[in-house]
Amino acid sequence: MALEITPLDAPLGAMVQGWNPKAELSSDDLGRLRQAMREHLVLVLRDHAPPTDAELVRFGQHFGELYNGSELFGLNSVPEILRINNVVDENGKAEGLLASSDLDWHADYSFMPVVGRESFLEAVELPRRDSPPTSFCSQYAALQRLPRAMVEMLRPRTPIHNIKAYKTSELNYVDTPDAEHPVILAHPDTGREILYVNRSNTRHIAGMPSDESDDLLKQLYAHQTQAEFVYDHQWQVGDFVVFDTLGTQHRRRAFNPAERRIMRQLSTTWTTPTNTQLAAE
Repeated sequence: MALEITPLDAPLGAMVQGWNPKAELSSDDLGRLRQAMREHLVLVLRDHAPPTDAELVRFGQHFGELYNGSELFGLNSVPEILRINNVVDENGKAEGLLASSDLDWHADYSFMPVVGRESFLEAVELPRRDSPPTSFCSQYAALQRLPRAMVEMLRPRTPIHNIKAYKTSELNYVDTPDAEHPVILAHPDTGREILYVNRSNTRHIAGMPSDESDDLLKQLYAHQTQAEFVYDHQWQVGDFVVFDTLGTQHRRRAFNPAERRIMRQLSTTWTTPTNTQLAAE
């Protein structure tokens, strides 16, 4: 069955049907998925057989080198697959990450020197009641709607990202050093520019007084998550969402911790250029 790709009635996103996890992804289908992601940023693959871990890894590897996220966070799992869930074992130990708390807007692995490029998120089990959507917002559109003078002011700036401030008793994060990424990035596939700061992991802008940095970041956070840039994905069990995690941010609302929610997550990797490298191009 050929892939059927239908744009959603939303600022971003498209529905994809016809994917067979058991079959090797053809070069034509991979090309269509890549093109659709460039256009729509978020692809919802639905109505397919449940993929195995190995099939998810094989699919992700078509897009690039995968993060060993499970190893980074000290989980006992397939290295490339993060278990995002609120399940605990008989001893009360968490089996996955991020439990049931609110997850504010973020871009995967922006707190690392090597960031996420594409991400993949699958719904294995969902709460029976009040299942939280995952919201996505376009950082291409956010940058395009900024005043030109602000864009040029931002262009040489370098924000500092770090996850340390978000450690809690239910998050098993490693102690990572600060990561620096230009505030304006060009996507390595298309050259389209992106606003690359996020509420969860961006700490301050290098070289600016803290009060000025805080004020500027607050302005950018308010701007980049406006409703006109946002798609709220209402999950169904089995949905496999493929998205441009450079060009989008995503968030999840908190939910009842008594309700189980089990997801599998993967990301490809990309090393961002420095502002010096960008200026030389």
